[in-house]
Amino acid sequence: MPNAAAETPARCWLGFAAFYMASFGALGVFMQFFPGWLHEVAGLTESEVAVVLSAQTIARTLLGTWWAHLVDRRGDARPILVLLASVSVGAFALFGASQNLVTLWCVAFLFGSLYSPMYPICDAAAMAAAARHGFSFGRLRVAGSATYLVVIVAVGAALDRHGIAPTYGILLVAMVAMAVSALLLPTAPMRNAAPAAVAAARPPWTSLLRQKSLWLVLGASALIQGSHATFYNLSTLHWGDHGIDASTASLVWAEGILAEIVLFWFARSADKLRPTTLMLIGGAAAIARWIVIGATTDVGLLLATGWLHALSFGCTYLGALRALDRRVPAPLRATAQGLLGAATSGVGMVVCGLAGGFAYDFVAGRAFFIMAGFAAAGLMCAWKLRVDMDRATASAVTASHNDAAK
Repeated sequence: MPNAAAETPARCWLGFAAFYMASFGALGVFMQFFPGWLHEVAGLTESEVAVVLSAQTIARTLLGTWWAHLVDRRGDARPILVLLASVSVGAFALFGASQNLVTLWCVAFLFGSLYSPMYPICDAAAMAAAARHGFSFGRLRVAGSATYLVVIVAVGAALDRHGIAPTYGILLVAMVAMAVSALLLPTAPMRNAAPAAVAAARPPWTSLLRQKSLWLVLGASALIQGSHATFYNLSTLHWGDHGIDASTASLVWAEGILAEIVLFWFARSADKLRPTTLMLIGGAAAIARWIVIGATTDVGLLLATGWLHALSFGCTYLGALRALDRRVPAPLRATAQGLLGAATSGVGMVVCGLAGGFAYDFVAGRAFFIMAGFAAAGLMCAWKLRVDMDRATASAVTASHNDAAK
């Protein structure tokens, strides 16, 4: 493989794009159809599906930051991504041999400890590469989002004809494709300085935990993104109970991903927006989205609000990434991304997913109203972060004026 010095912008872009395409194709099938496989083939109830999927996110919470910090220590994301993608194939294959809730939970935990940490690591490496070579990270990520869209529509149509059972085999093939695509990743240095200089300049990762602003970023993102958990885990099952088939559900999902693609394609146009502005937009959109989904299963209304995914997910995601980019020193960026992944796809998804899963057993679709409450709490965290930042800026300006007057 070429070293960092021989790396070209085109080679770098294509390597990351290939991995994003393969990994997001697998992610699309997993998120939309694997809960249905667990329900119909493995025989789990809706709340048990939430319990099994929570194991994956618990694992990411506990181990995701460790993998990310290992990337910061090595200074190169590629070997870690190749390892994780390869071993994830074997971990996922174990789902086919699992027969009960306990073994499925254990397999999900193992799978989550290997598969889930790849995404924040790849994002951190791709953002570093985009800054190094001058291309748009948002447009690079469109390759993954577009594949996600195409795959869920195609697989949804296929499962309408053949039932949910083929989901496991489709996912196993997709995981193998993801592992192969990881071999195409370029060398992905997280910084330009020499390793010795970086090691000397690297602050301890625990210094991140002393930043109040970081905790607010993590809290806002965890609550807003976590509020999506019930949608990810149970929306297809919920709509199926009300006569909406898999292909129609796929179209609702696809609309949201299409909106996300448009947002990421024009992401540079939003550079003038503050990170907190993006997160506030995301929180408000999530509240509106879950209220509508909790109140109705009318396909027209679901389609009318599907575009809000660009805001509820996309704006929150970009706002959190930009907040970390502004507040975290370069030698700890991957670690910070790992903390963000642990907070959002870990703690946030576990808490909100379990709350939504158990609530669904009692109140069915009204469980989405609880998700709106989580999103509202996240919006308040983003607002608190904005107020604190404004106060800090005002204090710095006042101090600067006082110093100049002396």
